[in-house]
Amino acid sequence: MKTKILVTGLTGLLGSRFVELLVDAYEFEELSRTSGVDILNKSAVLDVISSSEAQIILHMAAKTSVDGCEADRERDKEIINLKSLDEQEKAWVTEQTAWAVNVFGTQNIVEACRKTNKKIVYISTDFVFDGKKRNYSEEDECNPLGWYAKTKYEGEKLIIASGLDYIIARIAYPYRALFERNDLVRVIIARLQKSERLNMVTDHIMTPTFIDDIANALDILIRLEQKGIFHVVGSQSITPFDAAIKIAREFNFDESLISKTTRREYFAGKAVRPFCLHLKNDKIGKLGIEMSTFDKGIIEVKNQRERISI
Repeated sequence: MKTKILVTGLTGLLGSRFVELLVDAYEFEELSRTSGVDILNKSAVLDVISSSEAQIILHMAAKTSVDGCEADRERDKEIINLKSLDEQEKAWVTEQTAWAVNVFGTQNIVEACRKTNKKIVYISTDFVFDGKKRNYSEEDECNPLGWYAKTKYEGEKLIIASGLDYIIARIAYPYRALFERNDLVRVIIARLQKSERLNMVTDHIMTPTFIDDIANALDILIRLEQKGIFHVVGSQSITPFDAAIKIAREFNFDESLISKTTRREYFAGKAVRPFCLHLKNDKIGKLGIEMSTFDKGIIEVKNQRERISI
């Protein structure tokens, strides 16, 4: 019998692949504006979660644009400072800011789960760290720099304080072979296919993660009834420049199109970002979960694309 699971962000970059890979194991229900319910509508969220037979809520929906979230910072602070909670809620529902979606929306999900005693699986981010340390484990202290990171970390804190059975899965630079919305890998492939030049950062460390591995890891964590924080990330940390070179070599693109730049130059005028994000995945490794290196993930991306002749 399939496990029923209620999902926010079901049609997104990660959620849609989760469905494709695990449709035989789970019966998915959607909680989204597409299905008629906005996570900012507190009463509607409670109605859906209460009426669903699913005992697990997978919360993937979020506002994820780092620069877009940063643009919301000052308005969010104004709303937070309103004395009336009713006024705050009305403002967030109307304006759909980063705090509205990532914190208030998460709070609505958490409160509904508490009232119905259901487990929450929350997708978070490597950006909760400040990038001032070489290797980050789940036990390391968070220090979010930008507004996007701050709102995602506030979501984590709501869940930890809730008393619920929960999984917080921190992911990093997710990529996949096929989807209508671009990720870092697919942007690089598309640009190089068109023989466009790329300026890639050499002094930023990221831990890109193959989305198929994320889906598999979440499946195992759910089936093993795990609880806590887990780094669901790839097994290789790399600079964007080196990642682009590896992609060019695997796909036989012209490497001379890829030039070097620094984070200071590339991100000038943009939201502050952490720049050393080597996350360790030892904790999930002890559960038998294997996460691909970037080298292996790119090969699988190529194989999947070739199977449908892209």
